[in-house]
Amino acid sequence: MERRDALTDFAARILGVRGRAKLDATAAEVFAAFAAADVDALLLKGPALARMLYAEGESRGYSDVDVLVAPGDLDRARAALAQAGFADLSEALGIDDVGGVVHDETWVGPDPEGHQSVDLHLRLPGAAAPAQRVWDALSARRTAIELAGRAIPVLRREGLALHVALHAAQHGAAHAKGIVDLQLALERWPEEVWRAAAALATEIDAARAFASGLRQVGDGARLAERLELAPASAPDARERPRGTFHLQALSGARGPRARARILRRALLPRRAWIVYTYPWARGGGPLLAAAYAVHLARAPLWAARAWRYRRTAG
Repeated sequence: MERRDALTDFAARILGVRGRAKLDATAAEVFAAFAAADVDALLLKGPALARMLYAEGESRGYSDVDVLVAPGDLDRARAALAQAGFADLSEALGIDDVGGVVHDETWVGPDPEGHQSVDLHLRLPGAAAPAQRVWDALSARRTAIELAGRAIPVLRREGLALHVALHAAQHGAAHAKGIVDLQLALERWPEEVWRAAAALATEIDAARAFASGLRQVGDGARLAERLELAPASAPDARERPRGTFHLQALSGARGPRARARILRRALLPRRAWIVYTYPWARGGGPLLAAAYAVHLARAPLWAARAWRYRRTAG
């Protein structure tokens, strides 16, 4: 039994190393394609945390390549990924950002064995400042690491500290890997790094989310008090009922045409999204029509829950 467990653990570690090596090679490939297309980008989390936070011999797993692209370079970034053989999975699934809250697109590469998933970040979750201001602040705090023989731009420690806290705020205490990253960063990075991260958070209107993320763990809560950070932010997107952002977009729409467009997108989403949500509708015809009917029938319940949430959450 012990021998089998040891072999299983060894195999998992070997596969993890191989997977990370493939992802590192994918990151190098993506940034080479970006350089050829004159796209400015930063590599987030993953290898950056593995190199700059974890000690030699420690393992920090990652399953995709996270990149943040300069807002003006997004179209060129998408074209570069497509030319390199990547496909936009978000588009294939019919995801429609009705509420303006989707922060990334998932692109998958042609490797049949996988390990070629790229999250193309459109914005940084938790940062309320305009995308260009966020980009300018983050890109001014860059350094580089070496991956597969290529220098890859990443955030300096204060930027990584900010992102680790924002990630904890986004996913909460149930996301074990994010909490481990946060706890380790709090233990290993000095307070001046966190003070610089707090200043950066203020610069990009992310102070409340930053404080909320820190307070996911005891050491972070104590640090938040020492830094005199704002109270924790309102409940995050994971706790909001379905339809909250649709209702928010509808209430903020200007004019009947804009409201009608939002209603149409919410009530009659793309076919790909309906089929993804209701796999039994893949056959089309009456099954697809039934799936749309189910979606329409559920909409009043979602709207009622979202309305109650908005009233109680303020």
